[in-house]
Amino acid sequence: MRTKLVTNSTVFRRRRTLLLSGASMLAAGALPSLPALAQNAPVTIGVGADPVFTAFFVAANEKLFAKHGANVTVQPYTDGGEALNALVANQVNMACAGEPTHIVRLSRAELRPLAVTYQSKTYLKLVARKGIPTVDKIKKFGIVAGSVSEYVTGLTLSKMGIDASKVEMVRSGPPELPALLARGDIDGYFVWEPWPTLGVQQGGHILMTCGDVGYTSTLWLSATAGWLASNKEVAGNILKALAEAAEITRKDPPRAAQSVQAVTRIPVPQTLNSLKDMEPVVRDFTDADLNTANAIGQFLLSKQAIKAPVDMSKVLQRGFYKG
Repeated sequence: MRTKLVTNSTVFRRRRTLLLSGASMLAAGALPSLPALAQNAPVTIGVGADPVFTAFFVAANEKLFAKHGANVTVQPYTDGGEALNALVANQVNMACAGEPTHIVRLSRAELRPLAVTYQSKTYLKLVARKGIPTVDKIKKFGIVAGSVSEYVTGLTLSKMGIDASKVEMVRSGPPELPALLARGDIDGYFVWEPWPTLGVQQGGHILMTCGDVGYTSTLWLSATAGWLASNKEVAGNILKALAEAAEITRKDPPRAAQSVQAVTRIPVPQTLNSLKDMEPVVRDFTDADLNTANAIGQFLLSKQAIKAPVDMSKVLQRGFYKG
């Protein structure tokens, strides 16, 4: 068996899509769907094209999927949101993305998150401009609306006892945030890398990380319910391969960064810098994960990003991964 790599030299430079945007959502059934697979048949996994998906690139480049009995193609998309769009449209068999990205799509497809494939308490950072020494001095927050950026900003205000009505929220895409900060149009922003690092390079400084306000960022690997019903064994083998890749990434970051470059052409130094803020790991869902998912669901409901509450205890496949 062999593992195929799908490369795209430009994909990682595109801006991330907002979670509240429905315009780019691919309608299920709009394109030919992938049939349920027999064991050991080819499997396509959609992922974002940045270092948080390093374990997938390592497993593909080092042929770990084949080692564990799975014939896998890793398909990079602009981000996890586009990867999940492809899963909803049955263009891929599995996909990986963050919690909010999943939750806003649960009304469109029966997705089954199988395990956590990454976690970090520091990948999202609060950057403030020069002259803003503490969080309570921030009067204008830059936010990526409907995303973990806005969610963690809310956690920050709550933790610090800051009246949200006294703070202005300035909506923006992630790439624009460093420039807004440098011009003084905003006082700070809480968002994922590499935008905090770029903000620091333009004169800002880090005030805190997402872990400081009680949030651990995670990525979930998911399949559709129909596909999973016929492919539980191969899904388990894929998770075993990812677990080995995650261990390689933790123990030998330069080796892992070479795989990322081989698949996405992201420079090795950029990946190494990102890996300092993340823990590639494959594990089962915990009570903490469930609580966070339900809290994010309530946040998305309050922002009208979803129309009804989601009981995540019925969605997360706790116990599927037994590594």
